[in-house]
Amino acid sequence: MTSRNRVRTSSNSLDPNEDPVSGLERVMSNSNLEHVARQRRRLEEELLFSRQLDDVGRTDSHEALSARYESLNYEISENRLYRDAEKKPSHQLTLWRISRNRWFVCFLIGVFTGLVAAFIDIMVHYSKDIKFNWILKYLLSKCGEEQRGTTAGCMWTVMIAWIGYNCVLVTIAAILVIYVAPIAGGSGIPQIKCYLNGIAIPEVVRLKTLVSKAVGVACSVGGGLCAGKEGPMIHSGAAVGAGISQGKSYSLGIDFGLFREFRNDREKRDFVSAGAAAGVAAAFGAPIGGVLFSLEEGASFWNQALTWRMFFSAMISSFTVNWILSWFNGRSGWLSWTGLANFGVFENKDYNIWEIPLFLLIGIIGGCLGALFNYLNTKLTEFRKKYVSSKLGRLFECLLVAAVSGFLAFLTIFAIDDCQPIGANPTATSTQINQMWCKKGEYSAVASLFFQNPEESVKSMFHSPINSFGVTTLVIFGIEYFLLTLWTFGISVPSGVFIPAILTGAAWGRLFGIFVERLFPSVTGIDPGKYALAGAAAQLGGVVRMTISLTAIIMEATKDITFGLPIMLVLMVTKWVGDMFNEGLYDAHIDLAEVPILGWNPPKMSRNILADRVMRKDVVALERRERVSRIVEILRSTLHHGFPVVDRIEESPYESLPDYGRLKGYILRSQLFKLLENRIFEEEGASNSALPNDFYECQDDDDQMKSVAELGLTNFDESCFLDIEPYMHPHPHRVPLNTSLPFIFRLFRGLGLRYLFVVNDDNHLRGVITRKDVARFRERRRNREYHVDELYISES
Repeated sequence: MTSRNRVRTSSNSLDPNEDPVSGLERVMSNSNLEHVARQRRRLEEELLFSRQLDDVGRTDSHEALSARYESLNYEISENRLYRDAEKKPSHQLTLWRISRNRWFVCFLIGVFTGLVAAFIDIMVHYSKDIKFNWILKYLLSKCGEEQRGTTAGCMWTVMIAWIGYNCVLVTIAAILVIYVAPIAGGSGIPQIKCYLNGIAIPEVVRLKTLVSKAVGVACSVGGGLCAGKEGPMIHSGAAVGAGISQGKSYSLGIDFGLFREFRNDREKRDFVSAGAAAGVAAAFGAPIGGVLFSLEEGASFWNQALTWRMFFSAMISSFTVNWILSWFNGRSGWLSWTGLANFGVFENKDYNIWEIPLFLLIGIIGGCLGALFNYLNTKLTEFRKKYVSSKLGRLFECLLVAAVSGFLAFLTIFAIDDCQPIGANPTATSTQINQMWCKKGEYSAVASLFFQNPEESVKSMFHSPINSFGVTTLVIFGIEYFLLTLWTFGISVPSGVFIPAILTGAAWGRLFGIFVERLFPSVTGIDPGKYALAGAAAQLGGVVRMTISLTAIIMEATKDITFGLPIMLVLMVTKWVGDMFNEGLYDAHIDLAEVPILGWNPPKMSRNILADRVMRKDVVALERRERVSRIVEILRSTLHHGFPVVDRIEESPYESLPDYGRLKGYILRSQLFKLLENRIFEEEGASNSALPNDFYECQDDDDQMKSVAELGLTNFDESCFLDIEPYMHPHPHRVPLNTSLPFIFRLFRGLGLRYLFVVNDDNHLRGVITRKDVARFRERRRNREYHVDELYISES
C-alpha cells in the first residue's frame, strides 16, 4: 500500500493498485447504467493518472487513511414519526424516565468499573504471590546462605523458573489478543479516543474485548512485562459503559430488553465517556483527573450535564474499588484506599523558589526523552506491521519479550552489587527474595526494583531515603526499563504505558535529585523523592503529551496539592519541547492505524481549499418516491450508511454523472431496511402505524451487515413503490460549493457530523463530504513553513 502527498483532488481518485472493473462497480452504485461506457473510460484515465502520480512522490505507508473506518451517527432523524411522538401525552413521562435512567446507568458504570479494577488487582496480587512466595522462595531456600561464587548454578535454576512462569502468563495474554479479541491489545486509549471522536472502531467496546482486556492485562503485569494495568482500565471502563447502557450483549447474543432508549450512538458516546472517566478514577483514585482526562484526551463533544454525570460515575468507581481492596487487604470499610496505583504520601513537602529552574530543566529532559521514545516506538511499530504480521510471529515476539525482560532483570542483579542496610530504608524488608546474596540485615536494592510490582517500585523511588539506591543502580535500571517499555508497548498483549513511563522517569528524576544534592551539599531539605516525582511526570508527559489531566491525576494520587505548581510547569515545558519533534504516542499510533480522526483545529493554510475540491461527486441518491426494486439494488451494491433524497434524478448529456435535483432530505440505510421489512408499500395501503415505535431510533449497528435476501421480498414486492418522504430526515446539513475547508472542518468537529451535502445556489445536489474526505487534508510543517498535504484513501 502506498500513499502520496498533494495527490489529484478529484473525489473519484482510484487506488493505483485497484482493478478498473472493481473501481467501476463502486461508481456504478448510482444505478444509472446508461453511463457505464463513459464511466469506464473515465476510470481507466484516472487509473493511468494515478499510476503516473506514483512516480512523482511517495511517503511513508502510514501517510494514508483507511476506507474501512466509518463514522458514528450522532444526528437525530427528525422525520414525521419523530415529531408525532413528541405530541403524545406520554412523551413527558418518557423524558423523565430517560433522565432518571441516565443517572442509574452512570451509577452502574461506576460500580462495575470498580469491580473490574478490583478483579485485575486481585489477579495480579495472587500471581505475584505464586511467583514470589511459592516458586522463587522455594528455589531460593535451596540455595541456602552460600556466597555468590558458589550459587551460580542455583541462580540459573531460579532464573529459568522465573522466566518460565512469566512466559506462561504472557502466553495467556497473547492468545486472548491474537485469537479472541485483537482490539484488546495495547492500552486501548487510542481506540477509545477515536471512538469518542466519532469513529466506529469494530468491536472496541464488546464484552469479549472487555474480558480479554481484563484477564490479559492481569497476565501481562503478572508476567513481568514492562506494562501497566492503569491505562487499560480506561478501555475497560469504556467497554463497561457501552455494555451496560445498551442492555444487551453482541458477544453472547443476549438482549435483556433494558435501556432501549439509549440504543443510539449519541447516548452510547456519553456513557463511554463516563466509563473512561470511571476507569481513570479506579486506576489512580482520581475522580477529578478522570473527568479531565476524558475532556483532554477523549471526548470530542461536551456539555454541562454530561460533566456532572461523568464525575458521579468516576466517584462511584473510585469508592467501589477502594472498598473492595480495603476488604481484600484486611481493612474493611477503609474508603481512603488509593485505587490500583498507590504512590504514597510525601512527608517532606518543601521546595524553594531556586528549585523552579531545576524543575523546568527536568521538563526539558522529559520532553526530549518522550520524543525519542515516541520516535523509536513508531519505527518499531512500522517494522512490526511489515514483518511481524502472522499470528505465530506475534505470539513468538510476546514470549521473546517476556524471556528477555526476565533475563535482563537477573543479569542486572548479578552485575550490580548494591546491598543496602534495611534500617536505612523503611520501605524495604529483608525477605529472602530481596536479600539474594546480601548479608543478613541487608537487601539488594536492584532486586527490590525488579522483584515487586511496578507500582511498588514507583513508591520506593518517591519515598526511599537519599542513599537507598546507588547511582549505578538508577542509571542501569532507568536505561533498561526505558528500552524494555519501548519494546513492550505495541506487542500483542494488553499493556499500558502509564506506570512504566512513570517508573522510568522516577529513576532518572531521582538520579537528578542526587546530583542536585551533591552539587549543593550545604543546602538542607533536598529530597530526591520530589525530583523523582517531577521526573515521573516529565517522562509520562513527554510520551503522552497530557497536561491538565495528568497534573490532576498526580495530585490526587499523591493526596497533596503542594507540588501542583512544579508539576504543572514540568508538564507544560515537556509538552512544548516534545511537540517540537513529534506528536504524542497515542496520536502516532492513531496515524499508524490510518484512522480518519479529526483533531481540535483545522489545518493551517487551508482556507483556499473549497467544498468542490473536498466533496465526492459519485453520490448514490434516491427520489422521494422510489420503486422497491431500485432500493433493493442499491442496498445490494453499496455499503453506504445513508442516502440523500432529491426531487428528481435525470441524465446529464454533458457530464458522466447524473444531474441531481434539489436536495429534500436524507434517509438511513437501517431505516430503509426497516421499511422493506415491514412492507410499507403504497399498493398495500399501509400506514405509518405499521412501523415499530422506535423507527426513528434505527441504528446502523444492527442493519449494516444485513443481507437483502433475509427480507424475503417477492417479485410483487419489488414491483411496488415506496414513499420515502414521511420517513426521511427533512433538513440535512448542507453547504454551498464555495465553503472553505476550515468551516467544513468545524462543522464536522463541533456537531459530530457523519456527512455534509454540497449544493449549488439553487439547492441542487452536487456532492457529499464524509469524515474521510475532511480528514485526508493534514497539516505539515517543513522548513518552518506550513503546508497542507492530501493523504491517500486506501480501500484495502
